Amino acid sequence: MVEILCPHCEEEIGLDDDAVGELSCPLCDEEFTWDGLLDDGESADFYDRKSFWISLGIPNLLIIMAWCAGAFLDLLHDRAEGPTTNYSEYGIVSLLAVSFLSWIALLIHGIRVKNKAMWKGALTGIAAAPFVLVLGIWGFIIATDWSLF
Repeated sequence: MVEILCPHCEEEIGLDDDAVGELSCPLCDEEFTWDGLLDDGESADFYDRKSFWISLGIPNLLIIMAWCAGAFLDLLHDRAEGPTTNYSEYGIVSLLAVSFLSWIALLIHGIRVKNKAMWKGALTGIAAAPFVLVLGIWGFIIATDWSLF
């Protein structure tokens, strides 16, 4: 939170770290423009850790959900009586595609709104994806007794 003085009533008001643009003073209800710069010219752009973890975690969570859904659908296929279609591959592929698209969306949105933490989290998530993907493949093989040989 950033503490600034209202340009109209000269009272101290608190703004969110990411507040920029046309704002209204909660004390005098007058509108003013806040560009994110403090009086000494320093930027009030604080690193928003929550945005970083959201853009890092949501796509990776979708990868984990993809492998869990694949293992679950494979289990349902094995327990089914009679001929059925195994949809585990479709579950995995669709959630992996959604994961990739969410990274792209979070990256573009972070760049567009100038949220440094969000786009850095998305890039870190893309870099961590191969590790999470390998862990998912390993877990899927163990969960479904799927032999590579």
